[in-house]
Amino acid sequence: MLTYSVRFKGLLFKAHYERLPKAGIELQSSEPSMRIGPIKTGEPINTALVEASSEEQATLAVKAALVPDDINFSDWEAEPA
Repeated sequence: MLTYSVRFKGLLFKAHYERLPKAGIELQSSEPSMRIGPIKTGEPINTALVEASSEEQATLAVKAALVPDDINFSDWEAEPA
């Protein structure tokens, strides 16, 4: 299996930080989507690393780890890490 980098927008909470590692997913970063001078704003862009057989499977694995809150996230994209 290959390692994929999955990016998505949305605010992660404590439960998400606990669920992702249990599913074998490493949260690599969570950065604000906008910066206006010293102020960080906007929905965070999260990047997770996951082993999967395809980009689609990688995205589905991250979404499954976030259920039932997966509908609160958007702009999903995946690519080989």
